[in-house]
Parts: sequence; structure tokens; C-alpha cells
Amino acid sequence: MKKYLLSTIAVLTALTVGTAANAQMVNPMDHMYFRADAGWSIGASETEEAAVFDVGIGGRLNEYFRTELVGEVRPWGKQAFKVDGVKVAKPDMYSLDAMMNVALQYPVWNKMSVYAIGGIGYAYNKTDSYRGVYKGEGKSNFAWNVGAGVQYAVTDCISLDLGYRFADLGDARAKEVATGRKIKQDVKYNDIKIGMQYYF
Repeated sequence: MKKYLLSTIAVLTALTVGTAANAQMVNPMDHMYFRADAGWSIGASETEEAAVFDVGIGGRLNEYFRTELVGEVRPWGKQAFKVDGVKVAKPDMYSLDAMMNVALQYPVWNKMSVYAIGGIGYAYNKTDSYRGVYKGEGKSNFAWNVGAGVQYAVTDCISLDLGYRFADLGDARAKEVATGRKIKQDVKYNDIKIGMQYYF
């Protein structure tokens, strides 16, 4: 997965440099937008499904290139924990994250465009206690995401967005009450989101 992340960043960087050289740069403060999305997170590995909501603010640097800061919340979900390959707990969990993303966007037809996106940030995963055997804990993590999507410009100010993200939110933790032993498990999601961008 690290190789996939590095490859994606390299491709985004190469495409961005190439397109930026052929596009007139603009002041991002004059091309800022607000975004809001809602969707469903399909858990990967031992992470189970959850709803996802986000809001963010961004700026368009040229015809192809934009950056954004996005905050996400997954208010409910479940995280299964394994010890020596045996599932020992499945507590409720919520996650918060903030991502700084870079997107390369390309118009393909009329008012429609496609984009590739990736970014890094911070995530916090909090588990609840489980049947009195495990105590829930909160954990701060380095996080990253990559994805792609399609946008349709309804007006000069409003665009609709349908996108996919793979999000790695680090790990979640819990502590065995009897022994104090801590257990951890990776937190990963495949997000499908529908949203809107509004340009100021």
C-alpha cells in the first residue's frame, strides 16, 4: 500500500508540473470554494462500515490544479480486534480526521471533468468499552488518502461531485481491563461520497 501511495503522489506531482507549465496561474484567494460531502465508508481489513461527512475549503490555482483542507467525521462504526488471528472484541468507534489534499482536475466533456486527488493529515480514532472486558481508548495518527472522481458544473459557482477515496487513518486501540494489555488494529476505509462545491 505504501508503494501505491508513493506512486500516486509521484504521478500527481508529474502531472501537476506538466499542466501548470501550460496553464496560467491565478490567485487562489480569488478562486476559493467551500465543499460539503456525505457518503458511506466501506471498511477494509477489520474495520467495519460507517457513514462519513465532511466540510472543507479550497482554492483553484489554475485550470487543472487545486488544493483543499477538509475535515471529516465518521460518527459511528465498529472496529474488530484480533489477537493471534482470533477476533477478541468489536467495539463501537468514531473517527475524526483533517486532510490537506492536492487535486489534478481535467475537463473531459462540456461541463464535466474528472480528477485524481491525494493528501496527508491527522486522524483520531476513539473506541468504546466492550462488554467490560476491554476499555476503549483514543489514538492520534498520521493519516493519508488517495482517490478519484467526477465533477459536473451546474452553474459558474456550483459543482456537483461524485468521488471515491481510500483512507488510511492509522490504528485504533483498546486495553484489556484484567491485564492492562493494549491491543491495536489498522483503520482503513473505502469512501464513496456525493457532494457539492460552491465557489465564492
